[in-house]
Amino acid sequence: MHITIRPITGYHEYRACEELQRAVWGTFGAVPHHLLLTVQMNGGLCLGAFDEAVPATPMVGFVFGFLGRTAEGRLKHASHMAAVLPAYRNTQIGEGLKWAQRDHILAQGLDLITWTYDPLLSRNAYLNLAKLGGECRTYVRNIYGPVPEEPQGELPSDRFRIDWWLNAAQVVARHDKLSPPSSAKTLHALAPLANPDPLVPAVLPSGDRCLIQIPAEGEMLKAADLPRARAWRYQVRALAETAFAAGFVITDYARDDMVGLYLLER
Repeated sequence: MHITIRPITGYHEYRACEELQRAVWGTFGAVPHHLLLTVQMNGGLCLGAFDEAVPATPMVGFVFGFLGRTAEGRLKHASHMAAVLPAYRNTQIGEGLKWAQRDHILAQGLDLITWTYDPLLSRNAYLNLAKLGGECRTYVRNIYGPVPEEPQGELPSDRFRIDWWLNAAQVVARHDKLSPPSSAKTLHALAPLANPDPLVPAVLPSGDRCLIQIPAEGEMLKAADLPRARAWRYQVRALAETAFAAGFVITDYARDDMVGLYLLER
């Protein structure tokens, strides 16, 4: 496997990006090729990951975003979609796409990228916080609907918003491999746990640090035990919203075989 990451060019590559989205997510929310092209021609960015070791050099991953503004009017890059084909997961392609995205956005003179992800997805949390050095201070309820909030057989589409400050010390340290990801043992030594049981009401501990845990495999739990997955969803929602209102920020993440741990600091 020899992966090259570069901006997508030409009709066939934009169509390949559209097909890759369908291969990963089905028909839900696929951004059409003409919109990918238009956004990239007007300040956005669409990067593809290509496997040079395979005939015809297939696209195996991508990341896509566009220019946006913060609530205060600051220009930023809004990263909308990122995906890697299942056969290529756990090969650091997703991480490579994000670092390449950082390089391109820094070259535009911007220093902030934001995106959202499901707080119960441990793999995403590990990449966004532990590997990339992002932080989170925003919880969005049921961002994609539908109404009612509890769709049959699904979870509300709650999301954390990652703020990736591209020149922040922790981001530079992760990029330069100077700061390895924390272990669950390290985080347990730093702060008390707010929610030892998803079925029991939880309260933020006093002090300036705490941990919020999530299931190690949120997608598998949702398929195997939806009521318990719902309990996790609503418990994490309540804790995160309370914590953010009190001035806490999620600054790190670690995982073991059973749970994942968010570190919150005031």
